[in-house]
Amino acid sequence: MFIAFSLTTLLIPLAGSLLIIRYGGLNRKFLAWSLAFSSGVLVSVAFLDIMPAATGIDPDRAYLGCLAALLALFLVESFTVVHSCNEVMEDCHVHSLGTVAFIALSLHALTDGVNIAVGVKTGGVVGLNIALGVILHKFSDGVALAALLLKSGRGARKACWMCAFFALMTPAGAFITSPFLSGISPLSLALLLGLSGGSFIYIAMADILPELHKNHDRLTRLIYPLGYATVYLIKKLGAE
Repeated sequence: MFIAFSLTTLLIPLAGSLLIIRYGGLNRKFLAWSLAFSSGVLVSVAFLDIMPAATGIDPDRAYLGCLAALLALFLVESFTVVHSCNEVMEDCHVHSLGTVAFIALSLHALTDGVNIAVGVKTGGVVGLNIALGVILHKFSDGVALAALLLKSGRGARKACWMCAFFALMTPAGAFITSPFLSGISPLSLALLLGLSGGSFIYIAMADILPELHKNHDRLTRLIYPLGYATVYLIKKLGAE
């Protein structure tokens, strides 16, 4: 299961990047729909699965981890001035953001790898939904990076190599983190789950949803709660 999740997080962002590099863009309605669904999944996984599991172990560590993730991602984006999807959803001019975006999104991809490892360690429906949350938003990350690289003047070949390196970061983070979780204490696991929950909340609420508010496609309002329903159904079916 661990290898399957890791390989999926490699292929999904790479597919998004190659679509942009090969065809020059995606239908914005389709991208908005996929972002709406993935943000619904991220929020519901955080509140229905991750945080309850973390607080069940130790509430203080869980909320400390959540706050730490929110602060860390806020600081990273404040200094890099790049988000996971806004440059793709809007018409904008990008000059020197290509390298910055590559570094910022690659670091973010490493943290996604940590989330995958924590999810596998947690196991059960919670672990499955954590992996689902990571996998779904990796496609938009790959789209965003490829678009930024091309807009900043990178050639298609160089953009391909940079996107491939970026795609490797999530499975790398998962494989690097996994051995350290074998003998982890429950208190440390609560902290890591809190970090995962906080990162999911931040990505959905700070990166994706504000951009969807600028999109006037009414269907996104219906697709967003479908993410809730998906996680809820997986949770209910897993409990039976």
